[in-house]
Amino acid sequence: MSEETDYVSRQYFIKDLLGNKRALIAIEISHLFRNIQTNAVGKALITGFSQVAKSKQVKQFMLNGNNIATSHVEAFSTILRGDGIPASVSWDVAVMNSSVAQFSDKLMLYHIVSLIASGIGNYGASFAASMRRDLQVLYPKLIAEVGDYAQDGASLMIGNAWMEQPPQIVNHKALVKV
Repeated sequence: MSEETDYVSRQYFIKDLLGNKRALIAIEISHLFRNIQTNAVGKALITGFSQVAKSKQVKQFMLNGNNIATSHVEAFSTILRGDGIPASVSWDVAVMNSSVAQFSDKLMLYHIVSLIASGIGNYGASFAASMRRDLQVLYPKLIAEVGDYAQDGASLMIGNAWMEQPPQIVNHKALVKV
């Protein structure tokens, strides 16, 4: 813990010229670590769900999510290791070898799609708190990738008639009969 306050004196803190990166700051580290942890938990959940899903489409959706989570964990871990910070370990070893579904495909898919929405929110908060240029480039790319995955999940839910219509505002123009 520093006993005195340091102030940024040069623009290098925000702008990385010629690929020179400043050290990560505490808030960036905490967001990277949190994103590793949430992806690791999601990956373990997806692994278990993929083992027990009945529908081939749901299984494939889960496998795609596993690949995305793996690549995101690696991207965040690489950044931390680049600054000499150890990254966390995988939670996959906690997944049992069961192939008996305790939940319906509909519930498992809904749960993962809900977690995706939460993850996109986490990435948005991480992006807002990160001033390092490589992180400002990384987060929007990952948000877009996860957004495409969420779209696939929503399409799967709609295709199976598992997605209820959310409440909407009244369309007053449609009610007017002229």
